Amino acid sequence: MQEENSGIQTVDSQISICFALKTHAFPEAADLARKLSAISDQIFLYAATSMSLSPQDTTTLLTAFARFEIEAGDRERALADPRSPQLAQAALEREAARQAVLRKAFFQHDYSIVQEPLRHVANHLGIKLPAAASEQARLLAYEATRVMLDASQEKVRRDQGEFPGPSPYFSSVIAEQSNPGANAQTPTTMTSISPTDKEEAMKLFPRSWFASSKASPLQTEVLEEHTPAPSTPTQEEGLHALLRSRGVLQSCSPEVLAALKKGGAMEVSDGFLVYTALKSAGFGDEWQRHQKPDKAVGDKWQKSSLSSVRTASKIWAEEFRAKEFTQASPDDIESTIEMIRRLSKYHGKGRKYTAKSYRALNAKVDKREAAAMDAAEREARRNGITNEAEIRDLRMAKAEPRLRVNTFVRLVRSVNRVGTMLKKLGVIEVNPFDICSFTNREEKALKATEALLEREPWDDRFDEFLASPVFQGKANGDADPLFWMPLIAALMGLRSEEAAQLGPMDVQWDSKVAYVIVRQELGDSVKSANATRKVPVHPALIELGFLELAERAKKNSQRRLFPSLKRGANKGTYTENFTKTFGYYRRTNDVYWHGLDFHALRTTFHHRLLDASCPGAHRRKLMGHEPLDEGEKSYAQKGISMPSLLKEVGKVPFDTARVRSPLADYPKALHEGNRLRLVHRSAS
Repeated sequence: MQEENSGIQTVDSQISICFALKTHAFPEAADLARKLSAISDQIFLYAATSMSLSPQDTTTLLTAFARFEIEAGDRERALADPRSPQLAQAALEREAARQAVLRKAFFQHDYSIVQEPLRHVANHLGIKLPAAASEQARLLAYEATRVMLDASQEKVRRDQGEFPGPSPYFSSVIAEQSNPGANAQTPTTMTSISPTDKEEAMKLFPRSWFASSKASPLQTEVLEEHTPAPSTPTQEEGLHALLRSRGVLQSCSPEVLAALKKGGAMEVSDGFLVYTALKSAGFGDEWQRHQKPDKAVGDKWQKSSLSSVRTASKIWAEEFRAKEFTQASPDDIESTIEMIRRLSKYHGKGRKYTAKSYRALNAKVDKREAAAMDAAEREARRNGITNEAEIRDLRMAKAEPRLRVNTFVRLVRSVNRVGTMLKKLGVIEVNPFDICSFTNREEKALKATEALLEREPWDDRFDEFLASPVFQGKANGDADPLFWMPLIAALMGLRSEEAAQLGPMDVQWDSKVAYVIVRQELGDSVKSANATRKVPVHPALIELGFLELAERAKKNSQRRLFPSLKRGANKGTYTENFTKTFGYYRRTNDVYWHGLDFHALRTTFHHRLLDASCPGAHRRKLMGHEPLDEGEKSYAQKGISMPSLLKEVGKVPFDTARVRSPLADYPKALHEGNRLRLVHRSAS
């Protein structure tokens, strides 16, 4: 006989016992075979008596199995926090998906789904399960699957307040009243079931078995086929009641309501849709309480923030397309944040900065940048440059600008604001995007990594700017904003929108001093309450004919001093279009320097005031900055006279001979005051 490693396998498929014959003699082999047969008989007898469940153990196991399921559900229901109608509906839908999984197990005769929870209960009771491949194990799995289906159906009924009978405590009281002589007894049903610790029960039946990303193919197939049940009138009324309690219902369009009905199943694009609609309606960020919408607040938000939120919506919706809002994973979120950090500053502007996706655009820019850097290095080495620091500088000169830190932070924070809104409204329980926030320390560290490009005051390059065509007789009409607005910013400190929205009635007089009113009126906007102010007209602007311009606009019944300006389509501000026009003008006339933009002219005015030792209260009043103390806040408006403010404004130097006014016969010396007095009389 050949030596073999053949073996005898018991009923338990995990046990294998092998006996080597180790002989070539037939008589010895026959004797060994008889002995092995006797041993195998003993093994099979042991398996038959010890590896199977007794009827009593089977009943105990399945009864405990059902009891743990029901008790876990009851304790979870009793101790859970209050939830919104949407979350309650989502729980019912999850239980429906669970039942679908169990029914398909019966349909396909595949009861493997119950093995893990059954094993947990058996270990808890100290009962050894039969071999998985045995007939008894299959019968046990079949019955356990039935128990799980029954328990799930019972859970749905109890979640909706439908119980198999009255409360045992209520029954005890009724029995006591029916038999007054009997002592009140603790309900039998409550004493017969030993209490199970909530945590222990949840360990036995974790809900994640039916909603895990590691679900079996059977579970995954059924869960993917399951679609949320349509909202019933009761659920819809619950949603309406919730939104009404926050004051937002009347501002919700059918499209917004449809998104909110999805609850936690809504996509990121749905969340941004709701956020944009409610913020545009004028709601603040205190979503947890009742609010009152304000159209003016909504209009201002649209001008200042809508464009940025739309961009954020495109980015986050593209990254999380077809994914439920609440199912966003931290890894995917962090990957998107990293992608945004690498976005080009000019993304979406022209074919050079567009691609099929934002990630594709990053790859496109990276490839172009690397090629330009390598070409610069090759050229430098061909020219005999060997200094590695110089070569590095030449390479970095070819780097394409990425998003500024402020823009990056704003785009990342937007999705967290959406999630915070949904959570405070009670639509979702958890905001997975709460990691999309930055501490002050993190933001400061980010800003330390980028080049310092803070706005600086204009230097001698302002002379080059004034030598450009629009200031040398090539202005487009008397009211060309390219001529007047930069001078108003440099000599009076107005922001671009403040200058653009000036009207003839905003030019007034006080103590024989001409001034402009920067104010909030219908259709206009200022940056803050402090920005509302009166600023004396700089003497140089009067020489150039600014008051004459205002007089002509008034006679022509113009609402604005610069009627050629049009509001932008996105933000609804004059600045939106003028900024593009101003940038184009500077580039085409070779007077463009990064950092020296329109707002830097206002910065220049502020620096000129500092150089002239302008008192702080005067400076803050002229700039529209927050008062330093209560004295300034309450009394400065009347306490600082217009002549006193004019004295400080007049310290900002400007030679009108350097420019040619668009108005004929200007500039004029201040002593030629006939026309000035005419404007004074007409304004009064």
